[in-house]
Amino acid sequence: MMEISREEIAGSVCVTGEISIAETKDYDIVVVGAGAAGVPAAGWAAELGAKTALLQKEINVVSQGNCGSAIIKSRSTQAGIEKWIHHTNGLCDWRADVKQLRAYAEHSEEAMIWLFNRAGMTKETEYGDGSKVDSNTESAKLLNDGDKLCAFISTSGDFTGTWRDRENSYEYGDDHCYFWAPWVGPKPLNVGNALRKVVDRIKESCPDLDVFYQTPGVKLVMDGRRVAGVIGKRADGTYVQFNASKAVILATGDYTNNKEMVKRWCPDIAEFDKKQFGKTGDGHILAISAGAKMENLGHTKMMHDFDSALMWEEPFLFLNMEGERFTNEYTGFVYMGNILKFQPSYKGSMADEDHKESGSKGWYCAIYDDSYMEWPADEFESGKVPPAVMEKFIPGAVEDPKGVFKNLIDLHRCDTLEELAKELDLPYAKMKASIDRYNEMCEKGCDSDFGKPPKYLHKIEKAPFWGARKHIRVSAEVSGVVINENAQALDENGEIIPGLYCAGNLGGPFYGGADYPFHQTGLSLGRCYTFGMIAAKHAMGVLGD
Repeated sequence: MMEISREEIAGSVCVTGEISIAETKDYDIVVVGAGAAGVPAAGWAAELGAKTALLQKEINVVSQGNCGSAIIKSRSTQAGIEKWIHHTNGLCDWRADVKQLRAYAEHSEEAMIWLFNRAGMTKETEYGDGSKVDSNTESAKLLNDGDKLCAFISTSGDFTGTWRDRENSYEYGDDHCYFWAPWVGPKPLNVGNALRKVVDRIKESCPDLDVFYQTPGVKLVMDGRRVAGVIGKRADGTYVQFNASKAVILATGDYTNNKEMVKRWCPDIAEFDKKQFGKTGDGHILAISAGAKMENLGHTKMMHDFDSALMWEEPFLFLNMEGERFTNEYTGFVYMGNILKFQPSYKGSMADEDHKESGSKGWYCAIYDDSYMEWPADEFESGKVPPAVMEKFIPGAVEDPKGVFKNLIDLHRCDTLEELAKELDLPYAKMKASIDRYNEMCEKGCDSDFGKPPKYLHKIEKAPFWGARKHIRVSAEVSGVVINENAQALDENGEIIPGLYCAGNLGGPFYGGADYPFHQTGLSLGRCYTFGMIAAKHAMGVLGD
């Protein structure tokens, strides 16, 4: 069994040594973590007849993000699905466990439909061809239960013909792999709000589901090699032993807020701010204490920005926080985190607690002028956003902007470049020199500095001038304990650890590469829903039924 160092436990609620147990409770399945994997795991287990305990260290269900997605087999060809698996593995540097990718493709449709139905979202949430989720609740196009939560847009897609992003391409030919990607919101509402509904509704129909908030799992109960339960710590400091006759399912999320774990397993993200809170690797440490093996170094990170201004990969002029151009902007946000590792840090107002004094990596500015609406439409990945709509991203310009996190918006529109530099906290002389140089190359139609395609070279000369201060943060770290396609934890010899499952961002290698693949919106949450379901169904002996 692998030893756990004090450094690895730092920041975690997990404990070692003897514990005085105040109470013992018996269950079939115990799930630790109430998020995008834990809620489906507990819900499926309860509906399948298991007496189920769901432990959550927070005061409520917590999950981030707005979009989860599923492969829709009825709209795909089998060869297309296999090509999707090959394609995805390639984007993961050929380090993914293809059995896990295949399990996602096989089961994600069922997992997504189950979740949307239990959330009471819709009876008209569409795959895109008019086929509906089987539910008797309200339409996706209407507000849900009066709380403004709905499936408000869809970025579903069909992998067929030639797929391309800015750096890669893949040939599907005449085959198809269709993915369904509804978005839950609008912001600041997200999937967490939907999952709370799932828990409440399942509890109404399944009296054998018990939910324990503010009760983190702090130690596994072992019966030889078998994991036989979890010890939870209540808010009053007393300990409860939750015995599990069938399985313990760990679904505690990632470890981005545990500095020592980040330093050991994903140092790429150490100098960047984190979007999440309380993700301290509790489940990873519990699993390792039972003999589970962590994925090899080079853990997969998800890093992008969706809050400060335009919503996608517009190839404007990018300047670092010293006013200097630093990249070919056509690279896009998918890889910007890697590029920004080598750019100066910045003390921004939204830095997390670890970086308030030192500053953080991930800051840059996107600069453009008021002629952007005259550019060809195909230069914008998700369509042009007119100035009237853009104003909601300018602090104070709109009284109550919708669909944005108000504390993160950081777009500025100024009559002069000097004023814009002041708003963005850039040194004006350097910014102006960078813009002058850029305009010279636009005039020539050749980017001799970084090689951006000529079609994206547009001079910055028409007032008012626009600038968005972008902040690339860590959305999630999505690697962890090595599992198999059934979400069962494996030891260093590849042997199954009886009674232990690891679902969602706690398990891997679903990806395996250093960077999360961005070819399919919602893959991360879709994977969490799916492997939560897989873990529960396999533990109950009904996977595939």
